[in-house]
Amino acid sequence: MMQLVSRSATAVTQAKPWVLLGKPGPSLLEALWPGINTMQKLAVSLVMVGILVGLARARFFLPDNPVPITFQTFGVLAMGGLLGWRWGLFSILVYYFLGMAGAPVFQGGGNGWHYLSATATAGYIIGFILAAGVVGFLAQRGWNRGRSLWPMLLGSLLVYLPGLLWLNYKDLGWPAEGQLFSQAMYPFIPGDLVKLMLASLAVGLGWKIADSRNARKDNTT
Repeated sequence: MMQLVSRSATAVTQAKPWVLLGKPGPSLLEALWPGINTMQKLAVSLVMVGILVGLARARFFLPDNPVPITFQTFGVLAMGGLLGWRWGLFSILVYYFLGMAGAPVFQGGGNGWHYLSATATAGYIIGFILAAGVVGFLAQRGWNRGRSLWPMLLGSLLVYLPGLLWLNYKDLGWPAEGQLFSQAMYPFIPGDLVKLMLASLAVGLGWKIADSRNARKDNTT
């Protein structure tokens, strides 16, 4: 008995941390579209990139703040929640490298290495990559449907993390010394809460549709 307990404890300690979150399941896209193939996933992923580019155009600025408020965060969170971690990460990396290659995909039509190395928004874009991957990973580990809000919240925090680290590292003349959080984080929290709740609702609705359709299919068989 003691050996069995010891083996179980050893197995848990040796298990990869993400295994403890639950077994991986299908992405929302796969649940909505059973039998979807790789080329179709690629097409949907590229459509999501296009939507993200469009959301980058919807922006406005707060007074004396060079970082705009956009709807990109909603798109990034929904991207991970819909596509799962592999295709969500693929999509956001396509977006990132398109911008690096000179395509005007970043907010305001920004692009290129200069944009990413000399603007206040560069760190937030790195945060998009983290957010899409983590949201997709958690969504496929069971953090979906009624629990979609929590991956979205974590994803939003992951957008802030590299953004604030970048601003703390780069001397861009903004934010003022000692005002990193008050200028570069706090003003964006209300809008980001709305965006993450909308993304959670959209993904939750998608799962509701998929579950309802699968239930009808089971009843007819």
